[in-house]
Amino acid sequence: MDLEFRNITYTIQNRLPRVPRKAVIKGVYGKFLSGQLVAIMGPSGAGKSSLLNVISGYRSAGVTGDLLVNGQPRDEQLFKRSSCYITQEDLLQPLLTVRETMDVAAKLKLPRGTKVPSEEILQELGLLEHQHTKTDKLSGGQKKRLSIALELVNNPPVFFLDEPTSGLDTVTTTQCVKLLKQLAKQGRTVVCTIHQPAASLLEFFDQVYVIANGLCIYHGETSAMIHYLSSVGLPCPRHHNPADFIIEVTESLENIKLLSQEILNGKIYKSAKLEQSTEPINNMQLKICYQSEEDSQETHIMLPNEHYTYTSPEYDHLKTSSVSSFSSHLSQMNSSSAWMKVQNSSDTLAYTTSYLEQFSILLKRMLLQISRNRQGLWIQLVHHIMCGVLIGICFFNMANDGSQMFNHLKLCVGLVIFFTYTQIMVPVLVYPQEVKLVKKEHFNSWYSLTPYYAALTISKLPIQVTLNILFCSIVYFMAAIPFTVVRFATFCLIGNIVSLVAEGVGMAIGSIFNVRNGCAIGPAAIAPFLGLAIYGFDFAHEISLLMNLLMKTSFIRCGVVAMVLTVFGFGRQPLECNEMYCHFAKPDVLLKYLDIDNSSVWVEILILFSIMFIARSICYIGLRWRFAT
Repeated sequence: MDLEFRNITYTIQNRLPRVPRKAVIKGVYGKFLSGQLVAIMGPSGAGKSSLLNVISGYRSAGVTGDLLVNGQPRDEQLFKRSSCYITQEDLLQPLLTVRETMDVAAKLKLPRGTKVPSEEILQELGLLEHQHTKTDKLSGGQKKRLSIALELVNNPPVFFLDEPTSGLDTVTTTQCVKLLKQLAKQGRTVVCTIHQPAASLLEFFDQVYVIANGLCIYHGETSAMIHYLSSVGLPCPRHHNPADFIIEVTESLENIKLLSQEILNGKIYKSAKLEQSTEPINNMQLKICYQSEEDSQETHIMLPNEHYTYTSPEYDHLKTSSVSSFSSHLSQMNSSSAWMKVQNSSDTLAYTTSYLEQFSILLKRMLLQISRNRQGLWIQLVHHIMCGVLIGICFFNMANDGSQMFNHLKLCVGLVIFFTYTQIMVPVLVYPQEVKLVKKEHFNSWYSLTPYYAALTISKLPIQVTLNILFCSIVYFMAAIPFTVVRFATFCLIGNIVSLVAEGVGMAIGSIFNVRNGCAIGPAAIAPFLGLAIYGFDFAHEISLLMNLLMKTSFIRCGVVAMVLTVFGFGRQPLECNEMYCHFAKPDVLLKYLDIDNSSVWVEILILFSIMFIARSICYIGLRWRFAT
């Protein structure tokens, strides 16, 4: 698949008021051909990653211009199924082995019954001997190769990679670039950003696209770059790395303007084979013809009224028997690969697997990850038991004492606050990192957001509900609350609902904000709910109707009221009184004093369910927003 972009501009809105939008990419042109390894180069802040994000479709907001595939305007949904994007950060599912990660990718990306050469892919990428190693135990180079292996499962014709050599040593960097070159020679279009590669690495790239200050300053073959610089009066010194030199010349704005004008901001494609091939790329017709691996490989470039033919250099050191074997396996996959099925389908929005299959696969993966996180499970278990025992000690045998009315309220408030702060901060701190991984998998068409979100919600329930019931049981019996099946079940139900609401609020924050901002927003978001929860217990009858309605928006308030109604409702008998007079010995007196005698615990529970639905809907919308930007 040949990729072309015309007059691409990418602007971002500054969050400060009255600050104009900033143009990161400024009307650039370019064309990347199939079977070639393309490097997007430039100094820091030049717009390399932004350009890659735009042409891959990873960023769409603020983008103007034309994106084409094989000379035709591209269908974004179809193109997403025919390409993959590998981020600079190695985002892999934790607590799974290499082989398990490959199996999950195959189940999600390929139709049921399709045979995937997982062993051949892992063998070719040097990961077969590590197939039983967990992903978080892999080295940086192994993680990068695994990221590529996961996308090779459905054999997409286009690869985008953001800084694939970042953080790797020299040997691993060379292996990574050789691998990308090998993928390109098998007929794929491989485009990656790279920052000043060594001269020996630069030779592996068929085409270089250099960008500086948002403008294209070179577009063409790697071997033609030195001649191009000399032609504009910027000769590269002998024994100097051309990649370093072209970055050095961008320190001058005059040089950037000169080079951009000479290359017409990417319209002109420079070739070392054809000095005449300096016509605007929009007026050129390029065609790559691949023959068998034993035959010579020729590239035909047709310019207006002229016909040229030349033979591209072979990289014999990359040709091995394993490459041929690997290519044959991938060729067999093409007939059943997901992207080709979608290309022939009228429904370009459909995934390879159904929503139900995606939900089932993701749920199994998440449950496996949770079960393997032994340390996290032990920490949660100890936390719930210790907190339950401590609260039980603080309120030991007080729940049946008619002289301890304020302690009864403290108990109900303390329980709700425990569930709130236990559940809200974990997703605020953890979920932003998972969002990055989910965004990559979703963008690469592994699964839809809806089955993922459903699986995420359900996978957390078994452990969360079990620990909440354990905590509630400890507190319930240590505080000596009278036992009835309905009261105990409702007591545990309220604790679980408050827990789910708090987790939903935390996930909503984590889906929208990063960890740094989330740590500030999390407690700040809870503060109003907490203030409304403890407001007016000593003058409940004087609270206005408007204030009562406002307090219903606080899930903490609803949880406290529901707890009080559960502990003192359901026809509870008068409390014991060891003093001369206990004003609140009768539960009805306490409920009337708090002005909740006419309230229903089931109504409060219904409100809690409504708030939970709203919070989790905000999380879902936040994910949609993050994935769309």
